[in-house]
Amino acid sequence: MAIGRVPASEGVRHQLDTDAGGYLLTDGNMATSLPGVFAAGDIRHKPMRQVVTAAADGAVAAGSCEAYLRRGKGLLNS
Repeated sequence: MAIGRVPASEGVRHQLDTDAGGYLLTDGNMATSLPGVFAAGDIRHKPMRQVVTAAADGAVAAGSCEAYLRRGKGLLNS
């Protein structure tokens, strides 16, 4: 049984690339099509939707976001 299989991406679909189902497209670092925006968990396009994969996505996204900010491309360095 699956509950909630429709991604809640309505608010960002006009800004970020999505697949036909509305799931956000990301690279392996969880980066979206908009620089500095990362996505994790069941909102992103991926083959498996389980809590363990969502948690792993979150860890990767957090690390990628930190690296992005350290490179001086974030609001902290404005």
